[in-house]
Parts: sequence; structure tokens; C-alpha cells
Amino acid sequence: MGNVNIFDLLIGASGVYLIYIAVVMKKTGEIKTGVIVSKEMDVNKMKDKKGFIDYMFGRVLLAGALIVLSAAGNLAVTGLNIAADAVFIAALIIYMVAYRKARKLFID
Repeated sequence: MGNVNIFDLLIGASGVYLIYIAVVMKKTGEIKTGVIVSKEMDVNKMKDKKGFIDYMFGRVLLAGALIVLSAAGNLAVTGLNIAADAVFIAALIIYMVAYRKARKLFID
């Protein structure tokens, strides 16, 4: 681990935080605005809050895990940068697609 990139550390930390938020959301039933949904959204006006949580939990967990894997790959071996970046992009796509679908199903 010769050259530690601060951005990879921050990306890894954001993945860990996303996993934490998913677990807290599932346990408490509270949706973190600004992370899972936008700050402007009133989560109390969702038509199916529990359905949204059930739908998003696994997907947010997966996205967080992929983000952590991506950062770990970048930190571990420089040659894995392209593959780790692809995993990071895949995690972002999984999250964005799941959120859009969940918004249609449970919010709008």
C-alpha cells in the first residue's frame, strides 16, 4: 500500500456510511434524508414508507458494499484501479436505478 489516495479512503468511508444508514433504516424505520432521499422530500408523506424501506434496504446495502470493495481494490493494488472504478460505477448505477423505481412505487 505505497501510495494511499485520500479519495479512495473517502469513497470507502462513504460506502461504510451507506451500509450503516441502510441497517439503521431497516431497524428503526427512519429514512435518512440527504442520503437515501433528497433533503427536500417529506418522508412522512410517502404513500408506502415500509415498502420503500424493504425495497431499498438490500439495494443500498449492495451499493455500499460495492463502493467499499471498489475503494479497497484501489487501495490494495494499483493495477486494479480500472476494475475497482467499474465496480464503483456499477454501485452508483444500482443505487440510482433502485431509487428511481422505489420513488415511483412508494413515494410519488
